[in-house]
Amino acid sequence: MAGPVFVLDTSAIIYGFNPQLVEGDHYMPPSVRSEVVGKARGMLDISISSGRLKVRLPQEKSMALVKSRAVSTGDAAVLSNTDLEVVALALELKQEGLEPIVISDDYSLQNLCNLLGITFKPMVTRGISQGFWWFLFCPACGATYERSVKTSVCRICGHGLKRKVYSKKKIADK
Repeated sequence: MAGPVFVLDTSAIIYGFNPQLVEGDHYMPPSVRSEVVGKARGMLDISISSGRLKVRLPQEKSMALVKSRAVSTGDAAVLSNTDLEVVALALELKQEGLEPIVISDDYSLQNLCNLLGITFKPMVTRGISQGFWWFLFCPACGATYERSVKTSVCRICGHGLKRKVYSKKKIADK
């Protein structure tokens, strides 16, 4: 039986996850490396050059599915392309018959993993205990927006938009 498979988000590296010290296979998309600086970058480069950390770009079809699901939860507005790549890579590994564990402290990323049935573990936070579905609204004029809107400014009055939960569901094993 294969050991654990970890997919690392930038927060995992920043908070000290070291593939050299954790048994199992380790993956990340190339965009994670570009977000890591300082001493953590050195550890990351050593892990990559030693083969303990594999860099893999997810396929476009996986990215499209993950983006679609992020839109459906309302998380698309706050997830970066790197976040989406991390989840898409984990989804591909899951489709290949592996059981990936995404290491991230990003709550929206965890929410998306939960929706897709991907296991996640935080580094320094407790992690989410409920899955959330969001909508965007303007606190100034009250306008509401579809979850798919990728804007942070109200089209009516120009005020900054906020997210608000419209539905939540307890995560089964939390």
